[in-house]
Amino acid sequence: MKNREIFKVLLFYVVTFVSMSGLMWVVFENFGYSNKNFLVVIAMLLPLAMLFGYILSKIALEPLFITNDLLDRLLKDTLHELNIPLSTIFANVSMLKRKESDPKKLVRLERIERAGENLKELYEDLDYFIKKEIGTVERETFDLNDIIEKSIAKIEGASEDITIQYTPESMVIIADRRGCQKAVDNLISNAVKYNRPKGFVKISIQNGWLVIEDSGIGMDETTLFHIFDRYYQSDLNASGYGIGLHIVKTFCDEHGIEISIDSKVDEGTTFRLGFEALKERSKN
Repeated sequence: MKNREIFKVLLFYVVTFVSMSGLMWVVFENFGYSNKNFLVVIAMLLPLAMLFGYILSKIALEPLFITNDLLDRLLKDTLHELNIPLSTIFANVSMLKRKESDPKKLVRLERIERAGENLKELYEDLDYFIKKEIGTVERETFDLNDIIEKSIAKIEGASEDITIQYTPESMVIIADRRGCQKAVDNLISNAVKYNRPKGFVKISIQNGWLVIEDSGIGMDETTLFHIFDRYYQSDLNASGYGIGLHIVKTFCDEHGIEISIDSKVDEGTTFRLGFEALKERSKN
């Protein structure tokens, strides 16, 4: 990361130098100086400009690099340490459930287990984003149907008055599994979150397309124009940080997945994600 940031600043100085060189050329031409003199001046100034840009970028960015390294180390160390208490929680809850017969106590233990699962999900998210940042996330072969069913299982408990309709259909693809799960999670979660009381969410796989249709509040043209912007929220009072659809867009861009959206205010929204190219690749 350090070299990349220094390169950006250095590139800025080189571009600035080239622009100034063009201006100097105009001056030399208008005042009758020879091209030889111009080339001598450029040859003298270019190494100095690059050296100056490198030194200044190092001085300016070094505090940022130190802070970033400390935060990165803290995050990785904390992530590693989280795995130990999580394993302890699951092991002890499993042991207590085997010995417990009181229904009320079993319900409490199941709540603890679900809370542990939520923490594990956050742990896996952090682990995924760290690996993605350093470029070690590998694509794997999996069934999109498994991703969809897992997303539905997560959201069903929080959507008692919303009917989720899905007929399982297998479609094996090659992709970033964790990224795909997060993209589908966000789309289905939004379809439920912005729906109407006693509304519906219809999910299907049609000719290589994942289709998620809802009977929700819909979106106007302004919202459609900005929905993939990071931190954008049409309703500032809504929960969340406005990064869900940005995650969806990033995943689709990285995999060459086409996104199609049909939405009308008060009539609902339909998202379509084209997985056909990934499906074809998985057959090779």
